[in-house]
Amino acid sequence: MILHDLHAEGMKLSKSFQVATMIEKLPPLWKDFKNYLKHKRKEMGLEDLIVRLRIEEDNRLSEMKFGKLQIEAKANLMEQNGNTKRKRVDYKPIKGRAKMIKGNCYNCGKPNHMAKDCRLPKKNQAHVSEVRCVPIDLGELNLSTVVFEASLVDNPREWWIDTDATRHICSDKEMFSTYTPINGRKLFMGNSATSNIVGLVNVVLKMTSGKELTLIDVLHVPDIHKNLVFGSQLVKSGFRLVFESNKFVLTKNNHFIGK
Repeated sequence: MILHDLHAEGMKLSKSFQVATMIEKLPPLWKDFKNYLKHKRKEMGLEDLIVRLRIEEDNRLSEMKFGKLQIEAKANLMEQNGNTKRKRVDYKPIKGRAKMIKGNCYNCGKPNHMAKDCRLPKKNQAHVSEVRCVPIDLGELNLSTVVFEASLVDNPREWWIDTDATRHICSDKEMFSTYTPINGRKLFMGNSATSNIVGLVNVVLKMTSGKELTLIDVLHVPDIHKNLVFGSQLVKSGFRLVFESNKFVLTKNNHFIGK
């Protein structure tokens, strides 16, 4: 925030100083990568550093996801080995297995089962669409990088598609459908400025078609005046983004969602 205030006062800082400041702001669990960057900082510009940080964050997310898959595979293997000792094959649901499912069903909202196993009629997905992010341990990752222009004053209820952002970001409390407070997390911006992340929220967007788009795990950053949609996350969730004639069109499975 000090760098941001200095920039606002018109004071210019050297690129090397900005790079060193961003490196020092990295979280404790990034210690090894932080030491690596310290040896390379004389060779790096600010843009090079941001690219390296994004690549490192993507790698850490991939490792977390791969580790989770390995744990699930081992659990399934142990369960299968235990079942081979039985004389009789029982295809009925195991009561204890429901305890392994965290969270509620996305179809009916009730716990202890997944949406694909829900007995209630499926919701009309043409009217309700959800974008789910890969679960992130915010104690492990408190790094998100966005362009500095996002801090410029703008309409707080407008949303901007940003393919370079690393998370969905929102500042308008009136748009939140759920809210989980967060302390001690920072948002890093392209000009070395930082902003506080104070909450993790869900946001329901009303599309021009009348349909709703729910953004999951959106970062609440009060200092940001442009709400950002993480475009790459939409693509990963099966949405198709089309930019033409100064318009943005969103579809999924050949169904028009909105523009």
